[in-house]
Amino acid sequence: MMIARLRKCRSILLVVTSLFMSVICQAQIEPSVISKIDSLMAMESKPVLILLSTDWCQYCRMQKNQIRKNEDFLEKADLFYYVEFDAESDETISFQGKDYAFKPTGKNTGTHELARALNGPGTLAFPTWVLLDRNYQVLFRHGGVLPPDQLGELLNAIGDISASDLQMP
Repeated sequence: MMIARLRKCRSILLVVTSLFMSVICQAQIEPSVISKIDSLMAMESKPVLILLSTDWCQYCRMQKNQIRKNEDFLEKADLFYYVEFDAESDETISFQGKDYAFKPTGKNTGTHELARALNGPGTLAFPTWVLLDRNYQVLFRHGGVLPPDQLGELLNAIGDISASDLQMP
């Protein structure tokens, strides 16, 4: 009788632990890969929020850490596709039917054509935020770190965009 109770308690403990761990694992947003955005948009069209960054950028790492801890970001993550794009990636990427590649600017330096295209005219800064609507039109662009309050405003705007899209016939 005692052994049966211990087994039952152990089973309950395992179930509770696995549920707790699944909540923890789901508490972080997994960025979409930019090369898959076209196919994702074909399945379900929604805004695309892109963070242009580099591996060496300390502010980019800081921004990514803030995002991973931002509860509002996690709550609204289903409203948009979130992409972290390395502006120095050497991968050729097809985006909206056009191929983009890394372009060297020196011996060990360069930038990706897609990062330049998303950045628009002007100097490419890191991090840079770009929000695209369902038709890939730029709605918002910001060079630099977004403080939590401004990130919250951006997320609210994305929520408003998504809500208005649902009301359209």
